[in-house]
Amino acid sequence: MSEILSDDFNVAVLGLGIMGRALAMNLHEDGLLASCWNRTPKPDMPNHVEDLATAVHSANVIFIVVIDGAAVLDLIDRITPLLGANQVVVQTATVRPDENREACRKVEKAGAGFVEALMGGSEVAAVQRKLPLYLGGKQQLAQYLDPLLARLSPTRLYVGEIGQASVAKLAMNLNLAMQLEALCESYAYAIANGLNDDQYFNVLRNNTGWNYLCEYKEPKLRQRDFAPQFALKNMLKDVRLALATDKSDSGLSLLQATEQIYAAGEKAGLGEEDMLALFKLINGDD
Repeated sequence: MSEILSDDFNVAVLGLGIMGRALAMNLHEDGLLASCWNRTPKPDMPNHVEDLATAVHSANVIFIVVIDGAAVLDLIDRITPLLGANQVVVQTATVRPDENREACRKVEKAGAGFVEALMGGSEVAAVQRKLPLYLGGKQQLAQYLDPLLARLSPTRLYVGEIGQASVAKLAMNLNLAMQLEALCESYAYAIANGLNDDQYFNVLRNNTGWNYLCEYKEPKLRQRDFAPQFALKNMLKDVRLALATDKSDSGLSLLQATEQIYAAGEKAGLGEEDMLALFKLINGDD
């Protein structure tokens, strides 16, 4: 593969949900978005094309930003006949490690390069270009892409071979899933027992339990704002992926309980809302 200089990247973004849209808009702002494509057309987006082949042929770097492993592998099967030797597929969706390994095999068989770049954040971080990226694949290829990825992320962490970045992302998300439920329960307990928002958050801010998640979700809890930054259904998907791929000796008992809570939230119709909507399961009338 010949070297591509920073200003020579031409990027296609496949998948224009919350995260794909944010990435595409930032790339467009930088003059690097050759095209963007979505299964359901989004003609309001810049450089939008409805034909997948047109999108793939327009770019030397192709970002995949779709919902799950099935969608990733379906898209991989559709684009591999279109790929050439001077193209790289950057797969950002949170999937099972083995699904990324399968995708990599298919892309490399077509002669193109493949890197997994899992995003460690949600919409606000993506829009503000503050997403950490967990990279997996050939280190030389990750370094080759770094001038491009640096435009989207201040922190690019090379984890290891294909699949290992997926493990890292799932490990981070299972931690966040449990922390989020703990925050909801802690806050609900405090409010139900007479503390107001200022009292609760002033104490939490000076406690060892305070972290970026608390800071990020404080205004949403105060305002009862459940508009999705990270949809509950997507975190439930990731929790289930972690459980399905767990190889620990005794199992992940707390994560199993957390899965049941998130599943109850989805059953209650909260799946499209922010995962913070789990608070409604505790204080539904608040």
